[in-house]
Amino acid sequence: MSATDMTRSAEFDAFGPWVDRVRDATEVPGLYRDYPLDFSTSRLVLKVPRNISRRDAQPTMDLYDHLVVVAPEALIVLSRANTGYTRSVFDYADIVALTDTVDLVDGRLDIRSGTGDTLTVPYNVSSEAVITHLVDVLSELSLAAMRPTPVLTLPAPDDPPADLDLLDLGKEDVGLVTSYFDLMRRELGASLLAAHGRTVLTPRGGLISRAVHAFYPMTLHGAVLCRTERELHILGRKAWLLRGSTPDLSRSHLTIPLAAIDEISLRPHADYLGASVVALRLGETTLEVVLPEGSAAVHALAG
Repeated sequence: MSATDMTRSAEFDAFGPWVDRVRDATEVPGLYRDYPLDFSTSRLVLKVPRNISRRDAQPTMDLYDHLVVVAPEALIVLSRANTGYTRSVFDYADIVALTDTVDLVDGRLDIRSGTGDTLTVPYNVSSEAVITHLVDVLSELSLAAMRPTPVLTLPAPDDPPADLDLLDLGKEDVGLVTSYFDLMRRELGASLLAAHGRTVLTPRGGLISRAVHAFYPMTLHGAVLCRTERELHILGRKAWLLRGSTPDLSRSHLTIPLAAIDEISLRPHADYLGASVVALRLGETTLEVVLPEGSAAVHALAG
């Protein structure tokens, strides 16, 4: 058996839905083995599997979609292509937002740069702890690379809530509160800015539109806003607006370095009454957050 066959066999035997840490050259997937890696200086190296079941995998396949390398100077991501692989590089000072979203067994990490680029890494929720560690490491490195003083300062809340109890946002949004508890355990210096549960919105259209919405309503999902000395954290769902009455059990955690925020603007939602859109400009990237009009969350971001 050749060395390539042995590598493929070991790769196939170890394949599963989980994101694995790569500790040395023997654990690098065959597709990426020609890329020069320095394990002595890299903070973290991860291999992200293809989204296929074990029974559909074959020993001759390239089984890993991404190799994520937290190198000393930049984040390097090698991604499987039709032939070979592509290489994406994100300088740590350019990482302006990290969004970790989980919906049942499907996870997604979106890494956004100030140049307008977005890198998306899908993963199975069995690897959530590994992705959380990756987010923590990237946050640490991006903060170290950025200017220490923000361009603008978030408004000071008039009367911020001291804490949240499990049912403060309603039974449907207990998941948001448990996400808040998790955040406060990880970020010991974090403070709560604002929190609200979900609400049903009224469309700006005429009677027909409102009648349709009565049977198929639009829900504005809840959110919890927190901050540390240098970061803004927004906890929510996979989407701010969702039609229908099917329960949404997803959760999303958006992390933004305060120094990355160049401008914050506010406007009414174009289609629904009682909703406002807060736009955060982060270099060439703009993120929009939909919040209840006049809410504490709006005041915490836009004043």
